[in-house]
Parts: sequence; C-alpha cells; structure tokens
Amino acid sequence: MIGIASPVFCFSPFEDALDEISEHFGLWEVLLEGEHRLEIVQKKMLDAMGSYDVRFQIHAPMSDVNIGSVYEPMRRFAVREIEAAIRACNEMEIDLITIHPGFIGGIAFIDKSIVIKQTKRSLVHLSHVAIENSVELAIENMPRGINATCTTAEELMSVAGEANLGICFDMGHANTSGQVESLLRHSASFRNVHLHNNDGSWDQHNPIEEGTADVRAIVSTIRESGYRGNYIIESTDLVGGIASRKLLDSLLEQPTTPKT
Repeated sequence: MIGIASPVFCFSPFEDALDEISEHFGLWEVLLEGEHRLEIVQKKMLDAMGSYDVRFQIHAPMSDVNIGSVYEPMRRFAVREIEAAIRACNEMEIDLITIHPGFIGGIAFIDKSIVIKQTKRSLVHLSHVAIENSVELAIENMPRGINATCTTAEELMSVAGEANLGICFDMGHANTSGQVESLLRHSASFRNVHLHNNDGSWDQHNPIEEGTADVRAIVSTIRESGYRGNYIIESTDLVGGIASRKLLDSLLEQPTTPKT
C-alpha cells in the first residue's frame, strides 16, 4: 500500500491534516511530533479509524529523542518516549513503528562507538517491549551527516541484528551516503520503505523522480525481492506527495518476476 509522511504535517492540527491527506491517500505514517505528539493525537487517531477510510503507521518522535545518548538520563528518557509510542500502537492495533537510531552529540564526538553501543542497548530493551505489545519495530538508515549513525548497511544491520529487528529502507537517505545497492542486498529484512529523492549531497526530500537515485530500478528490485510491505512517500508537502504517487502507482502496477 502507498502512504504518505511529512514533517510539515506536524505543524497543522491533526484533524486538518487528516482531512487533506485522506482525500488522496489511504495510509498516513504519523510522525509523533509538534501538533501530533502522542498525548494529543492518540484518541483522535482512534476516532478517525471509525470515520475515515484511512490506515495509520507510526514514526516515533525524533527531535531530541536520542536512544544512543551517552548521557544516561537522556537515553532513558528517549527509551520511555518510544515505549509509550509502542504501547499506543498496541492500543490502536497499529502493528508497525519506525524508529531512528541514536545520533552523535556532545562528548560522543570523541568516540562514536559509544553511541552505537548505547543504541544497541536501547533497541534490545525496546524489542522486548514491542514483542510484548505485538508491534514490529523497523530501524531506519540515516542520511550522511556529522551527527548520523547507521548511514551504512553494515552499521545498520549490526544495530538491527543485535536486537533482531527489521529495517526501514529509506531511499533518499541511502542516496546521500552511497549505500543504495548495499542496503538493497538486505531487502529480506525490509519492514517499511521510505521513498524520496535528492541530488546525493544532502537529504532534500524531493519528489521520487527528482534526484540521482533511480527510483524505477529501486522499486523493481524491492518488489522482485518479495517485499509485501508498505511504501511511504516522504515529501516536503502534500502536493509533492501526490505527484510522487502517480509515478509510484505506475511502477507498482508493472509485472514482476519474484525471486524463488
């Protein structure tokens, strides 16, 4: 199924965003930030499930929510925030939540490996919480950047494997780090897919055909691998998402030759 997500939605009241999104998409990956923090939207999402023809996925909060923090009180805070999101997914019968790995800040620049260690520690704990709540976690590959971890397939799979988690493949992020092909080799672990594009220099979130990532080849490879999950268009606004959907619809309608 094709869905949409955008940080810009977080600045509008949930009801207003839902009215617009539901006219064009039957799936919305809600980022629990801004006007869409969990305590604000949980009841509204439950109500919407009975009155709108729309399904939801969840993207865990990410602003200052660092599961790899070397400052232990902040790591524990981040874990508690994501725990709350997992339990809310269970209550709303949402079976997938996408989360970010830890990011590098403060004294962690001295030794990045500490952030990876803390991230793994957090994810092992969160994986147990997810199992208890019948929710699947997908850990997302990050774009190239000074604060980023899990920008490579090797590091992402190391972090995911420690906690026995699936991954969220983000095409745009992978394009900035030159990791598209490397990550596609792990398509059996894909539980969610984010689609947007860029020129390879930074995380621009362009429409899916506007950039140097070959969306046609990427979608074809993912489909041929047997992936049956959702495709989330991550756009800068709804208009860009609608434009991307037209192309993605055509790509998903083409016949495939699944691997045996």
